Amino acid sequence: MTVFRKIALAGILMTVVGPGAAIAEGYSTVDLGLVRSKSACMARAERVMERYEDTLGAHSVSTGSWTTFGWDFEPGDQDVVILCVAPAGSSSNERRAIMVIHGSETETERFATRDILNGYWDAD
Repeated sequence: MTVFRKIALAGILMTVVGPGAAIAEGYSTVDLGLVRSKSACMARAERVMERYEDTLGAHSVSTGSWTTFGWDFEPGDQDVVILCVAPAGSSSNERRAIMVIHGSETETERFATRDILNGYWDAD
């Protein structure tokens, strides 16, 4: 299953049955808040993931047109995506940053990855 499909499935699960179900399936989703522009959001996402990669280990970080992906974040080979999306109905340049983490190992490892990345985001 592609990462995009996994993200879509997590979003559907959260909408239909609530956030607990997404977490129970090996996903954690965090609303990182509004950022002033798409370019600022993308640059921040890349910095945050590269900091994690340099500090704790990851296979790679790559950037698309509106997403930044991180592969095999330690511990437990967590995959991470930060999306920089336009808020519904917004005519401004602001973007909402949303982070989704998928892990097939323990919930504890996924939560640790989530909390560290969220801390890096807040500190950036």
